[in-house]
Amino acid sequence: MNIVFCADRRVLPGLHVAMYSLLESIGEETSETRFFLFSDDLFNYEIELLRKTLSVLKKKFTLERQRLDTKQFANLLPLNGSSAAYYRLIVPQMLAVERFLYIDADTLCDVDVSILNAFKMHDKPAAFVSEAPMAYAVDRFVADQLGNSTTEPYYNSGVMLVEVAAWRRQCVTERALEYITKQNPPYHDQSALNVVLRGNVVTLDERFNCIANMRKHWPVLCQPLGSINRLIHFVDYPKPWDLLGEWVNPYYGLWHEVLAKTALKNFRSWHNTPTRRFPNTAKALTGYKKLFKDRLLLASYSRGWLKNIKGVPAENGMAD
Repeated sequence: MNIVFCADRRVLPGLHVAMYSLLESIGEETSETRFFLFSDDLFNYEIELLRKTLSVLKKKFTLERQRLDTKQFANLLPLNGSSAAYYRLIVPQMLAVERFLYIDADTLCDVDVSILNAFKMHDKPAAFVSEAPMAYAVDRFVADQLGNSTTEPYYNSGVMLVEVAAWRRQCVTERALEYITKQNPPYHDQSALNVVLRGNVVTLDERFNCIANMRKHWPVLCQPLGSINRLIHFVDYPKPWDLLGEWVNPYYGLWHEVLAKTALKNFRSWHNTPTRRFPNTAKALTGYKKLFKDRLLLASYSRGWLKNIKGVPAENGMAD
């Protein structure tokens, strides 16, 4: 199983949780899990800490760092001060594998992703989970460009199954980077992939990219680890590891349950590390306000104090 992460030092706590939970959830019948970590700034000791985290599980794995020349992204707008969002676009050109699963670092896995090794791709270059119909996508820039269909899916690029030969043959990297350069879309690589791969994608089951901020997922996300059967994606800011995430992020308890098993178990958001960043924009402050509200609502919902919350299914649909 080939799994790819693209990260910089500011997401290291998230990376430990994502990688540990992935390896823990992969079935014993998988002979080896191969992690490829694309980064331009991680130190050797940080890579060794990741290996220490994974070694606890006593499963066969390899962890290979791939260095990137980030100059090719110099003219592209960074996301939260980082160019890491663009790295995934060039991974298919750099890896000598037939297929890989790309996963964002702001995730926690409670499902066996190794079943995707046998997933039928039908000669398509990539497979994603649909975030919403195009008409209801948060990416209004792309939705308006593509016609705001109520049936056409808008895909989240945080989890991406890639068939390398088809990707290369169809020049997806080149087309996506060209689109970003010309259009400067608000959702960066995700916007580009939805445009250049329109009609040329296989849809994955939503188990493999469960967007945590969607209240429709609250019933299942209130379950204990081991029974959620989802790959959980913390798309909102602040992330569980961001400053004061302990008190603001609704899923901090779930995330910390895994962090406590890693080599970064003593990490706290206020520690003076590259991870710490202060909310110094209106957008960031709005994110804190929104997540704190959701934390209060989710806590009340999970305890049975509130039952009728906008966006939460009336029936407690926890079946897969």
